[in-house]
Amino acid sequence: MKLKNILLFFAVVAFSVLFYRQTSGINYLIFNLLLIGFSGVIYPELIKKFHWQMASLGAIISAAMIVLHNSELAVFTNIISLVLVAGISYNPQTSLYISALHGLASVIVPFFTNLNQFIVDFTNSKAPKRKGIFSFKTASIYIIPLTITFVFYALYASANPIFGNLIQIPELNISMALIAFTCGGWVILSGFFYPTGNQDLVKWDNSKTDILSRIKLKIKRTFEATALKLEHKKGVVMLVMLNLLLLFFNIFDFSFILSGKKLPDGMDYSEYVHNGVNTLIFSILLAIGIILYFFRANQNFYKNNQWLVRLTYLWIFQNGLLLIGIIHKNQIYIDAFGLTYKRIGVYVYLLMTMAGLLTTFWKVRNLKSVWFLLRKNTSIAYSILIISCLVNWDRLIAQNQINVAKHIDVIYLTNLSDTVLPELQSLLINKNVNLSVQIKDYTYSNDATEKSNYSSTPIISEREFIENQIKNFKEKQKVKDWQSWNYDDSRVLEALNGGKL
Repeated sequence: MKLKNILLFFAVVAFSVLFYRQTSGINYLIFNLLLIGFSGVIYPELIKKFHWQMASLGAIISAAMIVLHNSELAVFTNIISLVLVAGISYNPQTSLYISALHGLASVIVPFFTNLNQFIVDFTNSKAPKRKGIFSFKTASIYIIPLTITFVFYALYASANPIFGNLIQIPELNISMALIAFTCGGWVILSGFFYPTGNQDLVKWDNSKTDILSRIKLKIKRTFEATALKLEHKKGVVMLVMLNLLLLFFNIFDFSFILSGKKLPDGMDYSEYVHNGVNTLIFSILLAIGIILYFFRANQNFYKNNQWLVRLTYLWIFQNGLLLIGIIHKNQIYIDAFGLTYKRIGVYVYLLMTMAGLLTTFWKVRNLKSVWFLLRKNTSIAYSILIISCLVNWDRLIAQNQINVAKHIDVIYLTNLSDTVLPELQSLLINKNVNLSVQIKDYTYSNDATEKSNYSSTPIISEREFIENQIKNFKEKQKVKDWQSWNYDDSRVLEALNGGKL
């Protein structure tokens, strides 16, 4: 039996023990450490590869954040990281986005692509024999006699109960649900140990370099120079007009922001910020696309393109000012109405857009290709995802709404995770907060059918709803196993019972 199959067996067992009927907690960290360790043992050459290091570190960090914060974002980030590790295992020389595709293929279709290979490796008598205690021949020497001995022990124990009591064998609670869960884990994990990919896709990706090269056409030089000169003039004219338009918009926008004037009648601040943010972010992405169009192929090597480059730098700078204006508007909105995931999402979009502007500047300045932009921005996006899971966003939102914002959206807070229960509990004794608003108690029943029939749920006050959430949380903590332990649940339980936040 191959070492890879033995490690797969232990991984499947660990998967079932750690996750069957469990919630997210320390089980994620233990499982990630096992998988990363197994990956390093099976593919030792990967340990020195940067992408594997980055994805493995991301997996461990996100798993640690699950233990610390128990957030859905950390769980999502961890799954993405493990998918990347699987994809990189197939071929570490590919770009991160190609590794993600290979990882998805390895997870989604392992039953069809890897089942046959697993069986062949397990049963092929002509396969290279592995020396040591993990070889099939050596294992059979111990496993078969041990199994037969156990059968005879069961017979003797049945014949003499006193003899049977000498050795207490723990009862195994095995159900069809556990068997199905374990089989599902084996199907998914087989893709991690036997990753799937496409070599043509690998070759295509490796053929796309980050550095631009001049395209030499077998035509008269006068025609080529004329075409480049014409396109250069067209780009200069367009960027002059776009820079003037954006300059006028920035002057108007910053003048309105700094003046403190009220919005026109019929327009609320939510509409002003959200519609404006979406439109302006799209305009910046469109600007990047226009820059990429003019700085493609041989236009990058046209010796008289200085003005096109200068105007491009100016436009990138002005788009950066545009981002600053959007940040200011979003912050004003947050100061008035508090944090929400959508408002945090705006900052994430802005951060990614700023990264796009900076990498576009770098591409123009250093004659980089479009593939350079795609690779760099994919890595930046993954890095932002890892950094984002370091923060307990639900708790930050609740604290901001209660302590900073001018208006508290209690209904929104009640829809966040259990991590905000201490903050919600503080509202119960806050005389300045009205908790008499009637809402639907969708948590009142454990019956899935009744839960799905949202219209039949009882109507209770926000105060009663919060009290029910606290009660339900305490009851759930009483029946949790060690696999589901996480620091955040412990912190919340202590705070609800009168401890310090």
